[in-house]
Amino acid sequence: MPVDQAFERYTPRLLTSWPDETRHQSLPGTMVFSDISGFTALSERLAKKGRVGSEEVAAALNLVFSKMLDVAIGRGGDLLKFGGDALLLLFTGEDHGVRGATAAFEMKRRLSQVGR
Repeated sequence: MPVDQAFERYTPRLLTSWPDETRHQSLPGTMVFSDISGFTALSERLAKKGRVGSEEVAAALNLVFSKMLDVAIGRGGDLLKFGGDALLLLFTGEDHGVRGATAAFEMKRRLSQVGR
């Protein structure tokens, strides 16, 4: 399998369609930034538990991010970056604004159900 195919799953669609000769490109799109409210306090509390707490933080992030990414990718979004407890997503193409906003509201709804 060629290297570019091996990493395709982990690369935003925007980059796989980017012209090789272009360094800068302008395109219409909607960016969604999502930060987990209260996560710093939670991670500080769990850090006091040592390794077990670190594993709980990782498990919490995996749970939350998987739910959020399911929604975003399902609405045609691309993950551009993880940043601690935050995600940066990009929606391009037709109805990018509606899809980005709808995804943001759906992510909030799904996260409100986590831990219930």
